[in-house]
Amino acid sequence: MADLYQFRNELDDPLDCLYILHCSGTNPLDNLEFSAKERKALKQKADALKPRGEEGELISGECPLPFAHRVTFFGLGEEKDLTITKLRGALTSIMSQATKNREYQIGLASPARIHGMAHPESRLFTLREASLADYTFDHFKSKKNEFDKIDGLHVIPLVGETEEELGERLQRVRLLRTSVQLARDLANRPGNDLTPEAFAGAAREMCEEVGGLRATILGKKELLKENMGGLLAVGQGSEEEARLIVLEHRPKKPKKSVVLVGKGITFDSGGISLKPPKDMGAMKYDMCGAASVVAIMRAVAELELPIKVVGLIPTAENLPSGTAIKPGDIITMANGKTVEVDNTDAEGRLILADALHYAARFNPDIVIDYATLTGACVVALGNEAAGLMSNDDSLAKTLSKLGEMTGDRVWQLPLYDEYLGYLKSEWADLKNVGGRWGGVVTAGMFLKQFVPDKVSWAHLDIAGVAYSEKEHNGTPQGASGFGVVLTISFLEQLLK
Repeated sequence: MADLYQFRNELDDPLDCLYILHCSGTNPLDNLEFSAKERKALKQKADALKPRGEEGELISGECPLPFAHRVTFFGLGEEKDLTITKLRGALTSIMSQATKNREYQIGLASPARIHGMAHPESRLFTLREASLADYTFDHFKSKKNEFDKIDGLHVIPLVGETEEELGERLQRVRLLRTSVQLARDLANRPGNDLTPEAFAGAAREMCEEVGGLRATILGKKELLKENMGGLLAVGQGSEEEARLIVLEHRPKKPKKSVVLVGKGITFDSGGISLKPPKDMGAMKYDMCGAASVVAIMRAVAELELPIKVVGLIPTAENLPSGTAIKPGDIITMANGKTVEVDNTDAEGRLILADALHYAARFNPDIVIDYATLTGACVVALGNEAAGLMSNDDSLAKTLSKLGEMTGDRVWQLPLYDEYLGYLKSEWADLKNVGGRWGGVVTAGMFLKQFVPDKVSWAHLDIAGVAYSEKEHNGTPQGASGFGVVLTISFLEQLLK
C-alpha cells in the first residue's frame, strides 16, 4: 500500500510517472499548482498528445519536467457525470496500470470535483480512495509479489491549497486508511484463523497498540450471568465459545455517549438450517460489521474524540452439531423476551439483540449497529448501498447525507409498526424470522425490540456492501471496510 507524500517534499528521485486526471471539455492543467515554466511545458505536451478527457481514456508520453520520467493523462468523462463510484474506479485503474508498468513512485494530480459534493469533501475522498486503491490481502501467500507494491504516492497540490492544508488532509487520510485497512484485513482472514477467541485477541492487541481504549472480554461464564441466551444459543453448536468483546473510549467530560454494535459471526454455516455449499466460504465475511467497529474504535482513539464511544462485538461461530440450536427451539434473551428459532440461519439478529440490550448500561444517546444481516437487503439494494433503518428520522437523514459525502452510501427503509406482526409466534414472544416478504425490514423490526428505551438507534444492513466476490466499482475483491469513514464523519459531526 502506497505511502502518501506532499509533492516534492520527500522526493529524492524523479517519479516513474505523473498521472493527471481530468474531465472532458476542461483544461487538464486547470487548478493544479505548477510554476509558469512547468505549466508551459506540460501544456505543450498536452497539445501534442491531445487528451480529450473521455471516460477511461489513458494517454501517455515522456514527461517534459525533470521530476518525472513519464506523464499520463487519465480521462474521467463529463464533470457533471462524475460520481464517487466513477472516481473510485478511475483511481483503482490508475493503480492497476502503475503496478503493471512497475512504477513504484507515482504522482497524482486530480483537480476534478465529484458532482454535487463540496470541494473539501471531494478532495478528501479523492486522496483517501487513491491511498486505498492498491489494497491487496496477501497475508496467506507464501511468496509475495513485491512488484505489486507502489512505494510512494506523491500528491500535487491544487491552486490555493497551502502546504499546511494539504499536509493536514494527508494526515487525516493516513489515519482513515489505516482504520479501513484494519477492517479489511480482519474480515478477509479465514474462519480457521479468525475464530471468536482470535478475534478477541486481535481487538485487545489493537487497544494495546493504540492506547486510550479499554478492552473487556466476556466469556461463557460472564454471558450466563448476563442471561445472553441469544449469543449463547448461536455459539453452542461450535467447540469455540461465544464471546462479547467490549471496547471503551472514555474521555474526561464527554459531550455525547455513543454505542456501536457489530455482528461478529466469524463463520456462518447456517447451523442446522444449513446453507447450500456453493460459495459458503464467503461466510467468513459474516463478521464485517464487527471488523468495522474495531476499526472505528481505533480511529476514535487516535483522534482523541471528546465523546464516550463503546464498541460491542458479539462473536460466535454458527455451526451444525449435536449441541446446535434447532428450528423450533425457544430461547430467552437478555431482556427477558422469548424467541422461537424458526430458522437457525437467522442467527445474526439473535446475537445483536443481546448486545443491543447490553448497550443500556453505558447510558448511550445513540446506538448504531452494523451487520451483514439479510440476503433480502442485497435483493433490494444490490451492492450499491447499505439498508438503513432507524427510530429517529433526524439521525437517519444525517447518516444518509454523510453517506453521500463519504462514499459509504445508505438508503433508508421503513419500520412500520405493522411489520412486528410478521414476527408473531404461537409459542413465544417473537419468531426470529418473518416469512418470505419484507425480510430486510422484519429483521430490523426484530432488532428494534431490544434497543434501549429513549435512545436514538440506527441499524445498517451491510450485506450487499461489506464485501465483493470480485472488484466492483473500484472496491477490491473481498472486504470493503464499509462504515468506517461514515461513522468517523458522523461522530465528528456530533461535535459541531
